[in-house]
Amino acid sequence: MRYFEVEGGTPNEILSQFLSQQNIPAEFVEMDVIEEGSKGFLGLGKKPAKVMIKYNDYEFLKRKARLYLSEILTAAGFDDYYIDIKDKNPDCIMNIQSSDAAALTGRSAVVLDSLQYLVDRVTRADSQSDVRILVDVDNYRSRVIEPLKEKAVKLANSVKKTGKPAKMQPMATIVRREIHIAAKTV
Repeated sequence: MRYFEVEGGTPNEILSQFLSQQNIPAEFVEMDVIEEGSKGFLGLGKKPAKVMIKYNDYEFLKRKARLYLSEILTAAGFDDYYIDIKDKNPDCIMNIQSSDAAALTGRSAVVLDSLQYLVDRVTRADSQSDVRILVDVDNYRSRVIEPLKEKAVKLANSVKKTGKPAKMQPMATIVRREIHIAAKTV
């Protein structure tokens, strides 16, 4: 949730101008009037209205990402899919369940990584939010990435104790990124 304190003509003018500038639907915004403002007398003593606008960026980005992901999947010819959304604040996991899961994941998760990249570009293009939208296919992240993260932490601890370098097999970007984050905690 983000908050904006804005001054202007009337509260309704402020809200409509805010919505058009930010390019967001009104259903994700709540407005509280702080000061109504006044017209003054013959233009003298005029006071602008002041409002507090609450913007639910989490719900907006979640809906935007789901719509965009659906458009990509439909355009790519995937008809049999369902997007399950799991909320893990500030993250949102969009798990695609499909009979074509192998094609959506791709070899070494390359297709999944590409879907993640596209969704990131769309959701972060016009947002300064800290919300992360994660794309997953049939719980690939928990089935494949979590065991690799555990292995990486064990290897990092071993390297710390022995001082000898260790290697892991080459990985897709999506997997490598998660493993780097896990290894930083060691």
